[in-house]
Formats: sequence, C-alpha cells, structure tokens
Amino acid sequence: MKLHAILALAAAAHLGAALPTYTIPLAMSKALAENEDCTLPEGFEVQNFQIWTPAPGNNRTSVINFGYRDNSTSIVTACHFNQTSVNVGPAGLTPRYACDNKIVEFIWQNGTLTLVEKACPQSNMPRGFEAAGAVTPDLTCSASAKNSTVGEGKFCVSRTDLVANFTSLEPTPN
Repeated sequence: MKLHAILALAAAAHLGAALPTYTIPLAMSKALAENEDCTLPEGFEVQNFQIWTPAPGNNRTSVINFGYRDNSTSIVTACHFNQTSVNVGPAGLTPRYACDNKIVEFIWQNGTLTLVEKACPQSNMPRGFEAAGAVTPDLTCSASAKNSTVGEGKFCVSRTDLVANFTSLEPTPN
C-alpha cells in the first residue's frame, strides 16, 4: 500500500468505505510519508500446505512444506520446517521459522499457521515493522507406514489453498 493509497483510504474512511484489516501505526505512517516506494503487505495466499507428524515412538521431527504468495508486495516463496530448521524469532516468544525469502516467517501452533512478513524492509526506519495474519488449514490426512522413508506417522494436506488478510501491523519484536 503506497502513500497515495493511504491518503485515499483516509478519505474513504471519512466517507464510510471499508479500511484495511489493520491500523497503520503513527511511526509507520511517518516512514511511509518519507518513502513512497514502500508497499505495505495487505493479504497472502498459502499454497499446497502439507504437514507430516510422527507417530508416538517415532523420534523424527515433524515436516511442513507450503508455498507463499503476497500479490500486494509481489513476494512468492517456499516455506519449510524440518529437523534442520532454526528458530529465527526473538527469545522468549513462540518459535518462528524463515521461508526461503527471509522477509517471510511462519509459526505453526495448535493447528494454526501464522504468517509474518516484514513491512517495507528497504526503508531506513530505526525499528522495522511486520504484518501478521493467520489461517487454519482444513486438512485431509492419511497414515504413513512404519516401513516408509519417514516412518510411522500422519501425512496431511490442505484441501484448498488458503487466502487471508494480514490483521496486524506492529513493530518487529526485539
């Protein structure tokens, strides 16, 4: 979302039209006024979400794979979680994992997938901002056999691609 779009949204709000699903913090709107090349994340699509979870007694780590697309910022990337994944989130918070394009991170917790995208990463703000939104995949699952390459467990795929809006825009946690 560019500065001129923000001004149009402010005018639309005055006329009673719909606004984005998050509020732009004052510090971010100042940075946007100085950097018209900044496009804020608006929504995203999760494509082909897959998760494999080990059965009790199988000491392997879960595996997650999916594609990510944000048409507003033109970001397309693949996202993965496996035994080599490293938590890239701040200490003391829920673990986050970077996608192939490090501007995008994700959290998988209790059946909910939260996507986090850095907002205007090219800007010179002293502290960055990030947009976040969540989806809950509707999964179809089947068992993997004990003699499979990953061992006994459960393989699940999303029935559809998942489309959602970002619902928050906040300073990046330290």
